[in-house]
Amino acid sequence: MSLSIQTNQQIKTVAFNLPKKKNPVTIDMLVGLKQVLAESQTDGTRVLILTGEGGNFSAGADLSGGAMDERFGNVTQYLQTYINPVVLAMRNSNLPIIAKVQGVCVGIGFSLALACDMVFAEKTATFSQIFSKIGLATDGGGGFFMPRLMGYHKAFELVTQAAMLTATQGQELGFVNKVFDTAEELEAQTAQTALHFSQAASVAIGLIKQNLNKGLNSTLEETLAQEAVNQGLCFQTEDFAEGVMAFLEKRKAVFKGK
Repeated sequence: MSLSIQTNQQIKTVAFNLPKKKNPVTIDMLVGLKQVLAESQTDGTRVLILTGEGGNFSAGADLSGGAMDERFGNVTQYLQTYINPVVLAMRNSNLPIIAKVQGVCVGIGFSLALACDMVFAEKTATFSQIFSKIGLATDGGGGFFMPRLMGYHKAFELVTQAAMLTATQGQELGFVNKVFDTAEELEAQTAQTALHFSQAASVAIGLIKQNLNKGLNSTLEETLAQEAVNQGLCFQTEDFAEGVMAFLEKRKAVFKGK
């Protein structure tokens, strides 16, 4: 199976699972990931972790069939059918999504990591929008995320040169949240952060994600309008009532995502 899926206490870990090939992104993976994202909206999942098996996140698109691969007879249709819906589902999901990155994270693999809400990386991880190296432009949202993270001019430089970036450089440029010296430290911190989200006020977290996405792509006036609506929704939740009561009673809130 090209995806492995594990669930533990409302934390769902989804891993690209073709380790011998460094986890190239296949149609099966994309179909499976889209299904997981849809199911996770209603099955009690409160946080997703996206990673790769075997010490690598993803080597990008599966090009094993060469330039004449029948999948790429109409690459525009391929992207519109398989890639774009997954990226949109990740950004539109009300769940926090953490990318846990080891090894190579390039091409569409990198774009999928950028579509996550947080990126944790082992120190030895490497990142690249590698497309131009084989005569391709960006896809999977690389042209959207990169200039917003680091500005147009730096993004143009790194993408057109297919620059290979270290995890530390990724942190400096703003697309990696934290860098860890060892795989064990990466695993522990990812698990700790996922546990935090699984116990947080999940309705509020989902609406915060909506607000930040709105702020990224809209005017201040439009963002203020959405914040007003979403805050009204939060005030109606059981989690808000519990949060206020816990504050008054000077105890830790126990949120139920309601």
